[in-house]
Amino acid sequence: MNETTCDNRLKKQPSSLYNTCIRYVARNLKKYKHIEYLEVLPPLIKNALVLNVTRVHGGFQDDELLEMLLNITLTRINLSSSTITDRTLLSLAEKCPNLKSLTLTQGDYRFSRRGLETVVRQLKHLQQLSVRNCTLVDDELVALLAQNCPRLDLMDFECCANVTDRSADSIKRLKLTKLNLSRTRISDQFLMAIANAECGCSLEDLNVGHCRITGAGLGRLPWDTIKYIGFEGCEIDDLDFIGMNKNLKYIQWTISN
Repeated sequence: MNETTCDNRLKKQPSSLYNTCIRYVARNLKKYKHIEYLEVLPPLIKNALVLNVTRVHGGFQDDELLEMLLNITLTRINLSSSTITDRTLLSLAEKCPNLKSLTLTQGDYRFSRRGLETVVRQLKHLQQLSVRNCTLVDDELVALLAQNCPRLDLMDFECCANVTDRSADSIKRLKLTKLNLSRTRISDQFLMAIANAECGCSLEDLNVGHCRITGAGLGRLPWDTIKYIGFEGCEIDDLDFIGMNKNLKYIQWTISN
């Protein structure tokens, strides 16, 4: 055994008993469903189990199991691999009033407009919301979101085809730093509406790929703050509108033929 191999083995510390227990319980969560163990666990352990199940074990497919783990201290949850029903959303709204980040992207959507509206109305501390490829997300829901969640920092509604230029009136007053509206129905009119508003002046990460966007709309944005921009599939012939922006780090662009 060479010295390098020996050093690498020494650096690999065994997993703590706490982490081992969390992984075991998360892997066998269904076994504890009917013996009232889950509900009496401390919030710290509940949150660790939620994180492990969503990251490692394919998410939650059972509303009752998730309900037992939800608690007032939970501030972030990613359900992108879970089955998401109205019961899921209503439980989040009731048990997690301090939730700041909610990701539903690529989940198995089985919720109604009522469930989605309930979350938006009650989770007033939300700072990040991601719901992709969902027909229930439209201009009216965006307006409700802007009204009830003034601290919103990230909005990701990629492939939500019912979001149009009308949403600009609601979004423009939010101090968003990240906005993804790629593959929606927005156009240059949307960008022109938000350009000189709070939203336009705070954006750092913007994706409007595959929308009816041209250089005329992008040129209206205040480019001093933008660091990441995506306009793949848009009718953009050149990048003159970017100017001398020294903060720009990444561009995703399809060159027009």
